[in-house]
Amino acid sequence: MRLWFRFFAHVGLWANLSALGACGYQPLYAPSAASSISVGVGQVLIPEPLAAQAAVGGARSELARAGRLAAGDSFPRLALDVLRVDEVSRGIHVQAGVPVAGGMGVAVVVRGRVLTAEGREAELDTGDVRRAVAVTGDADPRADSASFDQALRSAAERAGRAAARIALGIPEPNDEAP
Repeated sequence: MRLWFRFFAHVGLWANLSALGACGYQPLYAPSAASSISVGVGQVLIPEPLAAQAAVGGARSELARAGRLAAGDSFPRLALDVLRVDEVSRGIHVQAGVPVAGGMGVAVVVRGRVLTAEGREAELDTGDVRRAVAVTGDADPRADSASFDQALRSAAERAGRAAARIALGIPEPNDEAP
């Protein structure tokens, strides 16, 4: 008798668990899966316009990959604020008696806000999203400048992609070290 009771209790437990699996999981903090999201530039607090363009491009490509990119400036809209660029020296060495950086880390910090209508509060705020890229150093300032620009674009694009994933409800780490 106990064996049959255990069997039916076990079968009942599995029936309850299978019903839970069919509930249609949906991320709590993301816009509904049916809506498409457009992307726009919010505040840009840095002097490099390349970073804002790259962040928006990264967010658009991530939303397009997910099949959720809307054309134009429609709502809901992911407004990307480009807040900060961090530059950190890596591996200092001496060249001709002068200390120079052997490389650098370039990080871009963005914040995404999902807006549902003009003048309304944001439905979702991604918080600060920071992405970093490491670059090897060079003695030629022109080469360093080109490396910095390339690293800046790459870090901004990665930050824009990460903000878009957060807006979609996909878990994403909050910070990366440079």
